[in-house]
Amino acid sequence: MSFFTRRLDPRAAISVWVLGTAAVIITARTNVLMVESGFILLAVCALGLFGKWISSLRLILPVTLFVFAVSAVFFSMAEAAFLGLRLICLLTLSFALFQKVSVEEMGESARRIGLPYGVSFILTSSMRYVPLLGERLTSIMDAQISRGIDLRPRLRNIPNFLALVIPLLIQAILLSDHLAMAMEARGFGRKERTFRKVMRIGAMDWAVMALSSVLFALFVWWELPHKLGAG
Repeated sequence: MSFFTRRLDPRAAISVWVLGTAAVIITARTNVLMVESGFILLAVCALGLFGKWISSLRLILPVTLFVFAVSAVFFSMAEAAFLGLRLICLLTLSFALFQKVSVEEMGESARRIGLPYGVSFILTSSMRYVPLLGERLTSIMDAQISRGIDLRPRLRNIPNFLALVIPLLIQAILLSDHLAMAMEARGFGRKERTFRKVMRIGAMDWAVMALSSVLFALFVWWELPHKLGAG
């Protein structure tokens, strides 16, 4: 099994994501950021996510273009291009993480690194319910439009958005009530807790984390003077 197709422990994947995100944030030069974006794209291809990443551009590009336009107005075009490229790198790194690490694994990883179970459960639930509420919002919007309510983004349609907000608020309250009842039925407050799957960090995971940490330290040593000089 090759290095890229091997399933890393979620904690190792998250640590690589954190270091990669930090490296992009501290980068101060456009040419270095372009090299980083090339490596990120190669990693996406190696992970077999290139097709999904292309599909995700329909969400990434509008946000990037908005940041570029605002930055071009208040700063220079060069600064706008730099900020736009940095945003694409950050969003691509997050895309790769969420494609390879499930919500349950993120919550379990948070618990294993020392966070209380309640905090990791809140993290997991929020990541689960935000897409669910998005689906409910789409269904409510379709239902209200079929009833003849104009929800197009116009100034005179602002009062009509109450027909969207109130049902969504009711749906959110019902979901939270159902979740609370399910938690109570399963004994959420019990101190003794067992888990179906136990995570174990293997030698390859330690090697990946060590290598990424060393590379990040070298990168900080090389790039930080330029960052401080730019600041």
